[in-house]
Amino acid sequence: FYKNNHVRNFYNNFSNSFFKLEKLKLDGRVRSNKTKILSSLSLELNSPIFNINLEKIKKNILSVPWIKSVKISRKLPNEIHIYIEEYEPAAIWEYKNEALILDKDGYHIEKIQKKDGYADLIFIYGNEADLNLGNFLNALDNYPSLRGRIDYATFIGKRRWDLYFKGDVLIKLPMGDVNDALLELDQHLKEYNLIEKGHKKIDLRIKGEISTDRIFKRS
Repeated sequence: FYKNNHVRNFYNNFSNSFFKLEKLKLDGRVRSNKTKILSSLSLELNSPIFNINLEKIKKNILSVPWIKSVKISRKLPNEIHIYIEEYEPAAIWEYKNEALILDKDGYHIEKIQKKDGYADLIFIYGNEADLNLGNFLNALDNYPSLRGRIDYATFIGKRRWDLYFKGDVLIKLPMGDVNDALLELDQHLKEYNLIEKGHKKIDLRIKGEISTDRIFKRS
């Protein structure tokens, strides 16, 4: 009786003929590949909009590089609206002959072949540099003048960071929390102009101490 119910059949026929997919709206896309997103949807125009599995679409879109989260909704009578949030790139990690874009927490967004176009990101090297990126960048955010000097950074022995400033200047940071070391470095560079005076190696590995490859006077 249920299968042959005329009211139900009429409703199904009406909804399937009137509520059909005719429009697809995609918002939030900046860096992710639009072609890959659309091909992951497996949607057909004029298909019944109520028969579309939104959870399946969401899962498929999340498999596309750069996509962090997805919201999907039906806009009756004929539109599917997709809003995506992308990962924000923070660093390029070169390791074992591969280059990967990382977000601030060290998440592997995507492998890249060319590094062109990512000059605004920090380049990092070293085993487990990705796992230790978050705390390092959080500390560095407090010192934009230092961040602007960095050419690249290397995570040494799975324990600590070395910074390489532009002009071949090496900064050795201590293990663990680097906030105090960066504060001390920032103050010394501003007060004593160490780099401008030719200092090429600044060692901060011992807490509360700073040494360089040259003697400098505290004035």
